[in-house]
Amino acid sequence: MDGDMTTSANVQPRGLLAVFAHPDDESYGAGGVMALAAAAGNPVWVLCATNGDQGGRPGEVDVDHSLDPEIRRHELTCACAAIGAAEPIFLGYRDSGMEGWGAPEGAFSLAPHEEAVERVAAVIRRLRPAVIVTFDPGGVYGHPDHTTCSSVATDAYRRTAAEPGGPVALYHQAMPQSAIKAMQAGMEEERRKSGDSTPPTEDDIRQQEAFVKLARPDADITTVIDIRPVLERKFAALACHESQMQGRQWDDAETREQMERMFSRETFVRVDPAPKAGLHEDRFVALQWDRK
Repeated sequence: MDGDMTTSANVQPRGLLAVFAHPDDESYGAGGVMALAAAAGNPVWVLCATNGDQGGRPGEVDVDHSLDPEIRRHELTCACAAIGAAEPIFLGYRDSGMEGWGAPEGAFSLAPHEEAVERVAAVIRRLRPAVIVTFDPGGVYGHPDHTTCSSVATDAYRRTAAEPGGPVALYHQAMPQSAIKAMQAGMEEERRKSGDSTPPTEDDIRQQEAFVKLARPDADITTVIDIRPVLERKFAALACHESQMQGRQWDDAETREQMERMFSRETFVRVDPAPKAGLHEDRFVALQWDRK
């Protein structure tokens, strides 16, 4: 099921819709806030633009990155259950792959913008969420599908927010510059613990450079959410994405401590309603936070 099937414009918007590009984007970027929202009684949905079929192990451009899309669909369904969200909704576009791979026919980044916006808008009209969350314009590290997702979801929000019963708040998931060093240290520790001694690929290097280049100034971050109360849910959701975890184990004390530091907060920019200068909040607006 895709969730609440109501189409009445008289129904007040309620709940959170996360719009991301690939299975696992949602768990990394907003798994904690979704779990908190669900625990507080809000309906929560995930709209995934692609089937993630280019999600094989990264490498050089001549490596075959193809992956059975049913694997990734199943993994996202598992992650949504761990978070407390409804079953995921898929737009069905193909994964574009990393920058430089060459997007295949049917890829999300090649889709006509208006077509994609209207498809996302149709889901918003049907579900009537109060809040939309998606990538910031840089897509965290510039993946073609991430940047496309940000543009499409943001335009779909603005279109439906102007309609009766439309959503009332938009958030962009973003990485602050202050988090880059901790993230890089955490990733290096994961590689060491997993025994992965292979040198970084060109894709790895480009990705690391993009993380640094596209991180947002800390002053841009309006919303920092402490997700420690639901951190186990986030870890469970990440574990569901087994094809992307590459055998990573987080169960020893040292790695666990580092991962808790790395993932204990989620950071966002509130795009709409436009925040006042210097705004800092620890919850999304327009959601229920005290379970009745």
